[in-house]
Amino acid sequence: MSLVTLESAKLHLRVDSSDEDALIAVYITAAEQSAVSLLDRGVYVDGTALTAAKAAAPGALETASAAYDAAIEAAQAMTDDALQAAATQTAENAWLKACVTHRQTMDGMVVNEAIKAAVLLIVGSLYTQREDVVVGVSVEQLPNGAEWLLAPYRVYA
Repeated sequence: MSLVTLESAKLHLRVDSSDEDALIAVYITAAEQSAVSLLDRGVYVDGTALTAAKAAAPGALETASAAYDAAIEAAQAMTDDALQAAATQTAENAWLKACVTHRQTMDGMVVNEAIKAAVLLIVGSLYTQREDVVVGVSVEQLPNGAEWLLAPYRVYA
């Protein structure tokens, strides 16, 4: 489930028609991914979703640990040193990713109004600036933007 609804994004953008709903939905998804990435923690729509994610996290980490052990054992059985090193690195990367995901889940939080506002600011920017380059317009980032709204909730791990 999305942190920001299509309806609230369209209200923010002052869009009345449904002609661009699919495009705005893409922007919402991208904005949410960007905000959550910057926060470096899980963000959930409600307490129930957060509780469920935290309850599932230890099992997921245990599964990842078992997969890591099996992958390391398989790598050690390889006779080619280059293949063994590659397989070991792949196993270690998967294990580290699982550890990060576990930490992000355990540091998770329920979405709040500041996060929703940041997502809407990002959606507005994506909607207004549809290209990487702006020609013939003076552009300046406004103070107190999305990063400013997200900063108090960011995890520095």
